[in-house]
Amino acid sequence: MPVDPFAVLQALLRAEASRSQRADRLASEPATPAPEPAPAPEPSTHRDDPTR
Repeated sequence: MPVDPFAVLQALLRAEASRSQRADRLASEPATPAPEPAPAPEPSTHRDDPTR
């Protein structure tokens, strides 16, 4: 079945416009601060460390 490239382009443009509007709306809302990342475990200093 043939696909109309102009129809595909129109659909992509509509999707991009919709996505852009959602991004603008989200940017105007107050953002909640992101949670702090968990600290990375410190490397072991033992000589007999089985994970090494």
